[in-house]
Amino acid sequence: MAYSKPVAIYMKLVAAAVVANFFAYPFYGPGDNGEAANLDIWNVLDWFMAAALLLLLLTTWQRRSANGSDPGARRMFYAAVALTIAFVPNWFNAMVNDGGDFTIWHLIDTALPIVLWTEGHRLWKRA
Repeated sequence: MAYSKPVAIYMKLVAAAVVANFFAYPFYGPGDNGEAANLDIWNVLDWFMAAALLLLLLTTWQRRSANGSDPGARRMFYAAVALTIAFVPNWFNAMVNDGGDFTIWHLIDTALPIVLWTEGHRLWKRA
């Protein structure tokens, strides 16, 4: 697969960016009134996360289809589906209401980098 290495690099870069921003956000993000006043980096990063989720769905679905009996392939695919189900409505809510549900974001920002890094590593090794 010719696309495996570029996709793997993209997934790992997005995973690293999400983790870095997740840890940095408490230092630059919350405003004086306790609200999340500075979401600019997250708003940009969300687009990259959405693209990474689409790639994650495609690569895990392809692997699941090729190895239907592999429980690891099924688990990774369903993890991608679950993250997408959590991400998409919260992302649209964030665009409309400036923020979305921060509890959901914390779950996404914790799980997404793990799943992206794992799939990126698998793609890199298989390339």
